[in-house]
Amino acid sequence: MSADADNARPAADDNTRLTEEQIAEGLADLPGWAFSEGSLTYTAVCETPQAAINLVAAIGQAANSQDHHPDLLWSYDEVTLDLRSHDVDGVTQRDLRLARSVSALSGEFDATPLGLGE
Repeated sequence: MSADADNARPAADDNTRLTEEQIAEGLADLPGWAFSEGSLTYTAVCETPQAAINLVAAIGQAANSQDHHPDLLWSYDEVTLDLRSHDVDGVTQRDLRLARSVSALSGEFDATPLGLGE
């Protein structure tokens, strides 16, 4: 079974809102991600606007395969995401899973988390 197929199947804890401590633990190995105003937030800075468009498309595919619907903003060479599970009004394992996917995709597209490339 592929990793995408594993990601597409909801886990039992996907409907359980995480505590701030659990969120902090989940973000510990995800540079550039933060927990703010009830959402996981992240901005990737790409080398070109085209690279940002390509990253947006890849994030869209990853989100779709994981049955997730993030808030996403593309602005010139930056891509910003806010992740939260609207059905439970908070952050779940589903959000952390997509955050890990987005971080991996950012690396594949040579994007740098905002503030880390300075």
